[in-house]
Amino acid sequence: MRSRTFVLAIALAATPAQADGVYFAESFGVGMARGSLEPTVGNAIQSRLALGARVRWLALESWIMSNMQTDREGAWRGLAGGAPAAGRADLEAYGFSLKAIAPLHRGRSAILEGYVRVGPSIVSGTGMLEGYRGVGFGASAGIQLTGKVRALGFLWAPLFFMTKGPKVTGSLFLDQGWDVIRLDRPDARSIRARVGHVSVGFAVGSAF
Repeated sequence: MRSRTFVLAIALAATPAQADGVYFAESFGVGMARGSLEPTVGNAIQSRLALGARVRWLALESWIMSNMQTDREGAWRGLAGGAPAAGRADLEAYGFSLKAIAPLHRGRSAILEGYVRVGPSIVSGTGMLEGYRGVGFGASAGIQLTGKVRALGFLWAPLFFMTKGPKVTGSLFLDQGWDVIRLDRPDARSIRARVGHVSVGFAVGSAF
């Protein structure tokens, strides 16, 4: 994963960036629960997948996200599947976001941009939070380095450097933000808390 990200960063210098397009984004980082959720969720591994469409300086994303505990019971090799350890909980969420993007620096072959993103979500819990479900609203800010790369490079890294073949928009980004959430269960009191995150990721897409 690290080597592919490095190759993508080099490949961004291939051709100029394209502003408009549809894209897929994936990111990984640390989710940090505060308030009522801190004892059960704490600091967890956060992963996020998003599908989006951008027109000029605006983008609309639909996404799914999870905050998963590293201490798990019944997980394959202690990492995949299973359930949170006793006294701990995972969070799962899905929603959509509106993203506003502004250029910071435009080079010959790539563009550095800043963005802010806001939007609502549906949130649920597992483990100690089994049966809890609620809503959230989040905001984040980040920077992204975007350029055009060869699409076949995602099948085999050296193909990023081909002179022919279809191109997609490739981007590396750093994202930081907070979600304010409320979880409810019929037989228990409501939970209100904040969940922050710091994550890095990549996005790929095609211009339209």
